[in-house]
Amino acid sequence: MTRWRVVVAGFALAACSEAFVFLLTGRVTLVGGLAGSAFAGYLVGPDTADGAWHGLLSALTWGIVLIPGLVALAVVGGGTLPFPFEYLVPLFDTPGEATTGILLCVTLPNVAAGVLGSYSRGRDAREDDGGDGVDGWLDADTDEA
Repeated sequence: MTRWRVVVAGFALAACSEAFVFLLTGRVTLVGGLAGSAFAGYLVGPDTADGAWHGLLSALTWGIVLIPGLVALAVVGGGTLPFPFEYLVPLFDTPGEATTGILLCVTLPNVAAGVLGSYSRGRDAREDDGGDGVDGWLDADTDEA
């Protein structure tokens, strides 16, 4: 089941970190989306499948905002493609290759970042209480009355 608060937290981190990078460099990268995906994976818990799913969802929600923003920057300010794509696009020969390459480059790294976030959450939980449970203020499964 999707935990939407986790997705919103990943989206918020992606937006804030990408805005910070844009203000510093004047360029758009995909670093913010990776950071948001890893954060969402960490927040969701130690299950790597959940981390992958929530990392992907937070990246896709961030992409819904980022893509129109990139189009607006390209039209208004002559902006370029985001960081890795400006070097990858010349390698594609057909529109099908470009579409497949861009979609894989946008989704798979975010899934991996979500998995790494969940994995690190599991390691933190094992170090904190010696078991495989999750404790602390990030635990979403607590039953408080």
